[in-house]
Amino acid sequence: MIIGYQGVEGSYSTVACKSFAEGRDYETKGYMTFKLLVEALENREVDYIALPVENSTSGPITRTIDLMKYLNMEAVSEVYVKIDHALITKNPVEPSEITKVYSHPEALEQCYTYLSGYPNIEVLEYPDTAGAVRMVKDSPDETIAGIAGRHAAELYGMTVIRDNISDNPLNTTRFLFFKNKNGSSPDFKDKTSLYIETDHSTGSLHGILSIFKENDVNLVYLMSRPIQNRPFSYGFFIDVEKGIQEAGLARALDEITRRGAYVNILGSYEQGKIPAYENISGNN
Repeated sequence: MIIGYQGVEGSYSTVACKSFAEGRDYETKGYMTFKLLVEALENREVDYIALPVENSTSGPITRTIDLMKYLNMEAVSEVYVKIDHALITKNPVEPSEITKVYSHPEALEQCYTYLSGYPNIEVLEYPDTAGAVRMVKDSPDETIAGIAGRHAAELYGMTVIRDNISDNPLNTTRFLFFKNKNGSSPDFKDKTSLYIETDHSTGSLHGILSIFKENDVNLVYLMSRPIQNRPFSYGFFIDVEKGIQEAGLARALDEITRRGAYVNILGSYEQGKIPAYENISGNN
């Protein structure tokens, strides 16, 4: 099987792909943007794609969340990846000698406190973490650095100046893996992701939440996002602790649809396992 991801080899997405494959034969294919990645699945260039949707430090990853609103795809798996950011250079230097640091915007935000300790460093965005490391390797400037996982430094033969520079030592990213809506999906499903748009009226969200409660559907995630063609109107991403095959959730969604809401069932899947972190007491 072919799994698509955003970025280049050595990104955290490739770590998620390995976990998703669970020992099965697979290959990965990187794309420059999330939009191109989604189009690759639509065009059947790949069998699955990995979309990072949430980080325990920086919150929702809106670049991918907004692409999911009207997807005609199916989420089939949830994978959590521990994020251990490192400061990486071509050759050993002191942090005070570094002039610029490149990385994905989410990674830079997750290392804000550490980077704030070096006001001499210019912080610059790059499309992905591993790509930033590869760019630093190819640059003649030995005073620039990238932020990525240690595995990316090892892959490209680079130097780790400082390990574990995330603000949150429990830094974790949640990925959803999507496939086209064809064929069978895993039998066991205990979590479902939804996107719902209601009319812009008083109490519309409360009404939806009441329907879930009446049908004994437990919400574990709720986030609003702007609707592009309806200024100051919002749709809602919702995760619930039930599979779509369960009667309570089916009844709730039928009722919500009858009330005129747009409902996109993004997929049902088995809940992923959050990594167990031991002997972590605080930040660097």
